Amino acid sequence: MGSSIMLNGQDPAAFTAEASNRLSHYFQVDTERQAFIHNILEKLEANAKRINELELDLEDQKNSRANYQSKALTLENEVRRFATQIDKDSFVVVLIDGDGAKFADEFLRDPVGGAERAAISLKQAVRENLRDTGASHDDIPIIVRVYANLNDLSKSLRLSRVIDYDDEMRLFAERFTNSRAEFDFVNVGKGKENADSKIRRMLNHYHRNMQCKKIYLAGCCHDNGYLHDLREYTGSLGDKLVLLETTPAEPAFRSLGFPILRFDDVFRSEPLGNETKHNMLPPSAPRPRSPMQQSFGPGPIARPQPIQKPSMTMPPSQEQRQSSTPIPTSTPVSMTTSSPIQPSSTPEQVPGQPPRTSSVISSGNGGTSISYATAGGVEDLQNVTVKAPKPKKQPKVIFYNLDNYRLDSPTQHPPRTPAQASYQAKFSAIKPSVFCNDFYLKGRCKWGISCDKTHDAELTGPELAIHRYKARTSLCPAGPYCVDYDCYLSHHCPRSPCTRGDMCPFWNTEKWGDLHLTKDQLQPSTKWTEGVDLPEHLL
Repeated sequence: MGSSIMLNGQDPAAFTAEASNRLSHYFQVDTERQAFIHNILEKLEANAKRINELELDLEDQKNSRANYQSKALTLENEVRRFATQIDKDSFVVVLIDGDGAKFADEFLRDPVGGAERAAISLKQAVRENLRDTGASHDDIPIIVRVYANLNDLSKSLRLSRVIDYDDEMRLFAERFTNSRAEFDFVNVGKGKENADSKIRRMLNHYHRNMQCKKIYLAGCCHDNGYLHDLREYTGSLGDKLVLLETTPAEPAFRSLGFPILRFDDVFRSEPLGNETKHNMLPPSAPRPRSPMQQSFGPGPIARPQPIQKPSMTMPPSQEQRQSSTPIPTSTPVSMTTSSPIQPSSTPEQVPGQPPRTSSVISSGNGGTSISYATAGGVEDLQNVTVKAPKPKKQPKVIFYNLDNYRLDSPTQHPPRTPAQASYQAKFSAIKPSVFCNDFYLKGRCKWGISCDKTHDAELTGPELAIHRYKARTSLCPAGPYCVDYDCYLSHHCPRSPCTRGDMCPFWNTEKWGDLHLTKDQLQPSTKWTEGVDLPEHLL
């Protein structure tokens, strides 16, 4: 039979082929779907793994950031603390080449009081300049270092007739050093470069020190010795380095760009006579000596001098020296003496005639001046009478211990007498004013009628003793380094033993620490006498 069987009107072979094709297509679609899903799952797994890694990295970054923030905060606090510490412990330094910058003559001629005044004037000048520049704290310490060859400097000052004796400069340096704890006058000894090398080293040290806010350099502008060294500091931020001009500065220093100031109230503005190379200045006229300076002239009795012959003349320098030297007072003397006279022939005096007469003159301070007087006798003798001067007051003294601390004389509380009540009544009557310490305890007040304290109340002797004791309970502003012979305040605790503890004004002072001295510290080591330039060492 040639005919095929029909299935639902279709050829079964065609139907099978179509079904087979569709099945193959479905298998292919399923395979692609499985591959797609498999790829998606792999990507999801990879992404999940990456997300996990990123989460770990994020957590690590969070921890790191927190750690860095903590460290940054700690470092910021450290920086602030260091900045506060630097500002708290900041200071200003003044470096002085003492061979080039000399203090004013008025200070050097009074080595005892002048050194203290020089230190105060220098400190005030620096403080005023800092205030003008707006870079000042009123309590910022000012360190001063003076470097000089004292031997050669003393000789130059003496030859220029600024001082009379070399020891006066050494005494000035000692008193200048002791005037302030932060002031030093250093003797560098012989050697042209000794002071220069120290100035250079200290300048480099302080310029690198962040706590040093400003450097004043004096005595370097008079020659070009420091010019090369100062060029290294040009271009630095701020005006940390300031040049102090004393004698006229060399022109090259002005081209460096540093501020140049003058403290004419502190330093000498003209070179010494023996330092001037051209147009030497003539010798200065004789000057009056300070009562604090020692004299090596003749004693209170001036011996008769024979009349000089015209050919014997005295050098002008020696004559000026003798004319500027006063005759010191001595122990009162009353005596009658006779001495031969050797007259010489001069146009004013004829041989064989008695010399001219003159009276004995007594000075107001007890000294006596004696000249020739006419006297008879075979041997042409003369009688000279010396008048006894008034009794001289005992000089005032100051004692210091081994630490150079001033020692006060012991004091006791005044006894309970009616003077206590009368003093208190007078003290209450003048309130709100107070008794002027200088007027009542020194006998003089520099302010005079301009003083705002009481001068006109009359205090008896016992009342003055009470007032003096009250003054002794106060601390002297100069502390243990006071050099005032008339100081009525205390320089260490006057109570022995002291029972006031930390309420005592001498306990843990800001500048000098505890001023309660031990028994060993109360032992005097040095004695200074008013009018004597050098101390007496007791130990």
